[in-house]
Amino acid sequence: MAFIKNLFSKLARKKEDKELPPKELGCNCNNCDKEEKEKNPKTLCIHIDPLPCEPNPFFQCKEEFTKFFTEFESKITTVYRYYNMNNIFLKEYLSRSKEALQASREKRDENFSRYSSCYFINNNSFKDIHYMSTLMNIYMAFETLLKSISKDVAYDKNMSIEDVQEKNMPYLNGYMSFLEENFEKKGLFSGRENEFVNIIRKIRNDYIHDSMTEIPEGMERDIVKLFNLREGKRITVDDMLINNTFSIFGEIASKLEKAYWAYKRDYLNTVIK
Repeated sequence: MAFIKNLFSKLARKKEDKELPPKELGCNCNNCDKEEKEKNPKTLCIHIDPLPCEPNPFFQCKEEFTKFFTEFESKITTVYRYYNMNNIFLKEYLSRSKEALQASREKRDENFSRYSSCYFINNNSFKDIHYMSTLMNIYMAFETLLKSISKDVAYDKNMSIEDVQEKNMPYLNGYMSFLEENFEKKGLFSGRENEFVNIIRKIRNDYIHDSMTEIPEGMERDIVKLFNLREGKRITVDDMLINNTFSIFGEIASKLEKAYWAYKRDYLNTVIK
């Protein structure tokens, strides 16, 4: 608990020095109390602006009166900030851990073998947890958005959300098909978008049900084609895939918002008449 309190007390301080943390072990920055440095000379100090003002660059509501679109924007913004903050911490932590491990080896520390084992476990597992948890949260926000819109449109049609979900396809695809049909916009979602959604859905399901973090070869080739990457490139859930998930899901949400309001205005005009 003390470590967590110390970490958040550092994050909460006003940032006075924008230089990167020093590379030597121990923290010599100006943000840490002298007493604290002496107590723990190996303190890891991360410089993060604590003011939560960073907007997400992927989706901003154009209309102000639809709760599920504003909630989607809020959720994506939160996940985006969380992802960036953890990126900073994780990269610095692993970098400093590597330096500490090297120092341990040079000193012929008897615990070097144990430290080494922990480092390589952390180096692999922390990245997997970081990227996959972000992917899960983006997916959850996106699925919730589609379900909320589908539920609203289904209500207009005197249907239940269960009627939409009964189609012989995954829920996400069912929602997209239902909305495309009822918004009378064939091709609302491009082939590239549909393919990418299917890829992310498969990665998410493999992780949730089988704890799989590796992407199958066939899916790797599909991603390479989608983003015109170098043939044979090894694809993992990393910054590239995370940022493209943010971007493409944000693009789909923007198209859905526009189509939803066009549909709703037509629907209300019909009801009023």
